[in-house]
Amino acid sequence: DTYWPYQVTVLADRIARRTSRIVKGHHLNLSQWRVLAAIAEVPGRTSAEVVTVTPMDKGIVSRATKALLELGLINRQASQSDGRLSHLYLTKHGEDLYQLIRPQVEDVVIDTHPHLDSHQQTRLSELLSELIAVIPDLR
Repeated sequence: DTYWPYQVTVLADRIARRTSRIVKGHHLNLSQWRVLAAIAEVPGRTSAEVVTVTPMDKGIVSRATKALLELGLINRQASQSDGRLSHLYLTKHGEDLYQLIRPQVEDVVIDTHPHLDSHQQTRLSELLSELIAVIPDLR
């Protein structure tokens, strides 16, 4: 119960389950939401960049990207500098859906506000960022 890596895993699982319920109401799965959000944050990301910023492997990102393309939520544009690469962008429909879902997903952790003041939330974020920086990604 006090082993912090286990606690982080439990917390991440709880957040993912709550987020999954929200996005399922919009006919997406969690992987598709993560790809959509990664592209919304930085339009023009490549699939490889999405893999880097999300906790998903290449295959999952590829399947989610394919589904989002088929749903008309994103589009792919060939790179001007490297023909082997393509950049991903939200369509108008994808942007509208992202703007609809995003506040709901952000509310997933709203219950923590009475328990963590803004200083504690900032400090938690800083600590997690420090840990992420020092623990290597072995994917």
